Amino acid sequence: MLKLPIYMPPDFSEARFVEAPNASLGVVERDGISPRGYHAMSIFPEYFKVNGSWFLAEESRMDTVAVVRDEPGHEKVDVVEFRNLKAGDKVVLGRTEDGSEGIFLYTDGFREPEGREADRFAFRSGRSRETAFSIDYDRLYDVLRHEKANGGFITWVLGTSLALDREARQALERLIRAGFVNGLISGQGLVAFDLERERCGTTWGQKVFRREQNTRDNMFRVVNDVRAAGSIEAFLASSGITGGITKALVDCHVPYVLAGTIRDKLLLPGTYDNVYRAQDAMRALSRKSSTVVMASTILFTVATGNMTPSYNRFGGKIRPVYIYTVDIQEFAVNKLSDRGTLTATSLVTNSQDFVRHVARALTR
Repeated sequence: MLKLPIYMPPDFSEARFVEAPNASLGVVERDGISPRGYHAMSIFPEYFKVNGSWFLAEESRMDTVAVVRDEPGHEKVDVVEFRNLKAGDKVVLGRTEDGSEGIFLYTDGFREPEGREADRFAFRSGRSRETAFSIDYDRLYDVLRHEKANGGFITWVLGTSLALDREARQALERLIRAGFVNGLISGQGLVAFDLERERCGTTWGQKVFRREQNTRDNMFRVVNDVRAAGSIEAFLASSGITGGITKALVDCHVPYVLAGTIRDKLLLPGTYDNVYRAQDAMRALSRKSSTVVMASTILFTVATGNMTPSYNRFGGKIRPVYIYTVDIQEFAVNKLSDRGTLTATSLVTNSQDFVRHVARALTR
């Protein structure tokens, strides 16, 4: 069974921390505009010295700033996106992260339980087709079982390809109904193709593979019917559909976020057509997540990875957030670490095969 790494906070009694100054603060003058010299946040634990004491910024994430509430006795550090800054907010200034400016970025906080190799939660090196992933699969199975048994929150970020393969769809449905999916983020294509299969028995307009050109006729017909029903839930209630990914999400009350793209021609009801609102909804799930599994979707993977901290507080304790990224392309899985999510475990494999393997291991 999985034993979580133990978080060991810095020893702030050391002279370098005691003698460090309070973090410098700049006041926001206009909504959405940060003061010059702002400190840009990372996904790692960061501490800030306020009124003589060090405070952890919880839920740290990429492309954000630290906003300090410095009322004596009520000190707190919030992590805020630039666009959400409000006039009067006090933003941390400074670029040095060794404590000398009242800012300390901490990358060595997690200690593996005795008997486990110390590098399991560490910076990951690049992965390739030649990498042996068996130990990563075993580790993932342990992580997912632990999350289910201990009230964790598992978010899946999935591309459309998972809905195009019959066995992959069935595997994902089993994982949802077995409690291994607590939230889902995707574009609307995943749901649209899943509903096409359930309603029409086709994928890309075909019941079986043929050499003729694929079509989206059936998919758009289904999307149109869902729009006429008013919602995905109302459509499912009246359509007689009994299986599939979407039906499982609704039956099991799993929250899902569908974000539109510039390519969408006809949106399912409930799909976010505003990028900032979509980002906020995605972040609401990522902030809850103790494990994130991302498969076969480069843009959603990078976006979710950048807004997901490497740690969070669950049950009063700081613990790591486990991040897995899966794609057939080495470029796709390694792009996330190139963008700063260095704690992700990457598997270079077919995402449909991946989901089938996970379901086979966890839902026998």
